[in-house]
Amino acid sequence: MSNSATDNQNTNTCVICGNQTRYPIELNDKMYCSSGCISKYRAEVGERQFEKDSLATFEKKRDSGWIPERALMYINMCQRCSKDLKTMCKSNQYVSGLNREALRNHETVPWCCHARFNLSSSLSDGTVPLESALKIQAMAEQLVKDHTKSLEIVKPESLRKKMAKAGGLKGVTTTIIDIAAAEMAARPEYKKEEDKTPKEDGDIMIHYAACLECDPVFGAECEEQAVEKDLNKCVDEVSKMTHSLWCEHTQQALSALLLNKNMTPEKLQSLINSAEEIAKEKNDPGINTRHLFIALGRAVE
Repeated sequence: MSNSATDNQNTNTCVICGNQTRYPIELNDKMYCSSGCISKYRAEVGERQFEKDSLATFEKKRDSGWIPERALMYINMCQRCSKDLKTMCKSNQYVSGLNREALRNHETVPWCCHARFNLSSSLSDGTVPLESALKIQAMAEQLVKDHTKSLEIVKPESLRKKMAKAGGLKGVTTTIIDIAAAEMAARPEYKKEEDKTPKEDGDIMIHYAACLECDPVFGAECEEQAVEKDLNKCVDEVSKMTHSLWCEHTQQALSALLLNKNMTPEKLQSLINSAEEIAKEKNDPGINTRHLFIALGRAVE
């Protein structure tokens, strides 16, 4: 998650460890120095209180300026989620975010931290080589740098116009990485692979408020692209194709694959089946972004 851009002359005291920090993570008027400390608070109070604090943080920020409304919508999705799915999601946050820095080293344009996290999650069980993730990364960055590429592969005309706006795009959003992953999914059929998930050993990535710390222009760009999933009824379409329990965030990512004009119903169904089989491989109670992006990573040729 992004740390807030506080004035370098000011320091804040972490409420957990007491350390001074110039770049605090703010949660409902309290300051934390790291994801590790905010994780300790999260474990202490439980998921429900943590979600209430997250919503309160967003609501207070709304009083002082622009906030990403879809981020609020996504927090509400977490509140509706089943206990088993929440537990699973939390348990694989560390491995899902483990490869963020390896990917960051290859970036040539700004990336939304959620988009980077999703791509990192494709590498989380050791069945997808880094080269496959880098192919998705390169396609996503090509969509940012060259608007003619979006004319080739983006389906809705309204989204093509947004991606060809004067001045160019700020960077890779979650919508752009979904379109790029769809383009690279040449082998969508499920194939069982040996799980090589590393043992958890480190801080998890907590990015509940990353959108609040985002550049407002970049954030607005992200939202105007994401709304295309609603305008084109993408979520309605994919919800009819799934068979297992899916995290609502993941349904949003899945639906964005339909914004790629080359995504056929047959290919989409194969990717859905693959994600659901991957969840079964791991004895997980449902599907979240980890399973979907492993399926997309395995599909790269």
